[in-house]
Amino acid sequence: MSEPQNLSTVYELYSRHIQTIYASKKAQRIIQETQSAILRFLLLGLGYEKQPAGRKMTQAEKQTAYEFMKTIPLSQLLKLNQAVTKGFELAGASIASQNTYGGRIQQLSDWGEQQYWWPRETSVEINQLNQYCPPIRKGYGRANTKQLTERREQYSAYQLTLKEMSAALLSQMQQWEKFLTAKQWPGRLSKPISNSSAQTYLKHIRLILGWMHHYRGIPLAELSLDLLIPKITDEQIEELTPREKEKFWQQHKYHLETLICQYFEFLQKDLGAFSPSTKKFKINALSSLAKFQYHTEIAHLNDYNHIPIFQVINKYSCAVRQEIKQWEQQGRSVVDIEDKWPHVIETKTALSSVRVEIWEPLRLECRVSYDNWHKREGSTIAKSIQRYLAWTFLADMPARRQEESRSLKVALSCPIKRPAEVPAHGLYQPLPPPDVRLKSNYIHKTYVHQSQHYESGVWVLDIQDYKTDTIYGPQSIVIRNHKFHDGNWLYDYFERHLYGWYFYDDGQQQGEWLTDGRISFEPGDCCYLSHRSQNSEFWSWGYFFIQPLVGMPYNSTEFKDLVRNAAHKLTGVPVTPHIMRYVWATWAYQVALTDSERESLAYAMGHDVKTMLEFYEKCTPDEKRRPIEEVIDEVLFNSFSKPKKSSEQDLEQLAQQLLQLPNDELQQFIKLVIS
Repeated sequence: MSEPQNLSTVYELYSRHIQTIYASKKAQRIIQETQSAILRFLLLGLGYEKQPAGRKMTQAEKQTAYEFMKTIPLSQLLKLNQAVTKGFELAGASIASQNTYGGRIQQLSDWGEQQYWWPRETSVEINQLNQYCPPIRKGYGRANTKQLTERREQYSAYQLTLKEMSAALLSQMQQWEKFLTAKQWPGRLSKPISNSSAQTYLKHIRLILGWMHHYRGIPLAELSLDLLIPKITDEQIEELTPREKEKFWQQHKYHLETLICQYFEFLQKDLGAFSPSTKKFKINALSSLAKFQYHTEIAHLNDYNHIPIFQVINKYSCAVRQEIKQWEQQGRSVVDIEDKWPHVIETKTALSSVRVEIWEPLRLECRVSYDNWHKREGSTIAKSIQRYLAWTFLADMPARRQEESRSLKVALSCPIKRPAEVPAHGLYQPLPPPDVRLKSNYIHKTYVHQSQHYESGVWVLDIQDYKTDTIYGPQSIVIRNHKFHDGNWLYDYFERHLYGWYFYDDGQQQGEWLTDGRISFEPGDCCYLSHRSQNSEFWSWGYFFIQPLVGMPYNSTEFKDLVRNAAHKLTGVPVTPHIMRYVWATWAYQVALTDSERESLAYAMGHDVKTMLEFYEKCTPDEKRRPIEEVIDEVLFNSFSKPKKSSEQDLEQLAQQLLQLPNDELQQFIKLVIS
């Protein structure tokens, strides 16, 4: 086919392209959905006035629509996204339809923009779009200016520091950490846990030890893990009579129970910490420590329950679980999730609203200058790009746990021999050999991934270390290279962050370095490792996200602040990385993903469908009610003012949404329909 002249010939070319890169079944589905997107919605937005009379378009209606496609010149293809949005409004399309068919039009547009014949804005217009940054919105300020709880006092910093630990206590803590995380440990019957989980346990034990020192006056030299959970062997008490053994254990049980009660009282009275979840963390840490202390005294996991010390721990563990259950039944929480839930635009999901109000404004903040006279500082641009990429991992792809982003590494050196698959002028970001990177999370760029060749290369997340890796194993995640309306691609931002940004201004033959990217943060995290099989080959690596000026990786609080401060300054709501996992789970049910799609989303987020449903169950009541209220408005009220098309799919979706309602709300809906 020669160069296309109208929308009809563009669609034919695109269909052939799809048939060459996908298997026949998948290609047929994509082509059919693209055809439906064009005929049912896009043409309406481009001025086509003949809507189909029935649920499906007749052959005659399709033919008339095809003839209209031939009248659409290439110049109108610049407005595809605006036209399909207008078509959705005219057709009264559901959110699910907008997501499905809007995505197909976006894919058609992305493909077209890579073709030489696709219409383009003038060079001046493109340059202005690429350069001008909107005024930075700081009206709401940093997230810590917003009080989410009734607490007004500052938290007391009482955690025992590493400097305060005696050599003996530090050795005990290190042994416990190895017991928790090592792949193999003599006498351990449980599976190893992730480093992040182990650090959580260690942190809470250090808090208890700090309380014992700072508030109970116990000297640092006397602090030990045995002071919390005494280890008592059978040899120590084998000569005692049964009555003496009972009395002996009773003393130690009473000591542990007194310690727990006094510490919980301290949390409530001195710190104002009322949440049962806070108590749960402390009890879980004590339970983990007790299992370490007594792991040489058991032959089976159930044997722990026969050790008297565990009776105390289990008692308070059950009490805390019961308290948590009561809070859930009563809808209580220390911080109401609605206070952290993103602002939702009418007719949009929370996820779509985040992309409109946070993700896209942050991307625009990565631009060069405010106008022709005010160019931004390079370090400021670098910070904007890093902030935007942190949100990209949360809003542009299924949100995983934040520790994966914090621990993400990037190679800072390359092997001397260039891989054969890398083009002569291709950008290559290597993945170190397995014996160098060990169980680490990396981002890398390659041209061959899982036996598939990528002509322009592809950025990949190689995730080896995450909370559920023992269940789902390593995950290799291809980052999709989306193109934006201003001509930038997602990969541009990854490369500007890592290597800096060399910018050609309009009309200039020579450009300039606007920013040095990651290096402008003065990184001090560079590490060197040798290849075990080739001792002469050294690899260096650093963290992908590092703190500006400090040059070191973020901890959990600092990374959360990076994310939520960006959201708060734009919207006034401190949306955190963890809340974004709730947002994605909610989106899955709002757009009525199929079972297989939910499983895929759950896997992409690093958990199972059951966990994703638990996330959904904890979302805000407004977001739970939103889908059914939209269906009620459409089916019960708008049906009298404007004819609506119905289908078996719509009815099935309505049934699924009704079944997700709590029983009392479902009964109210039934009464409403009957009346």
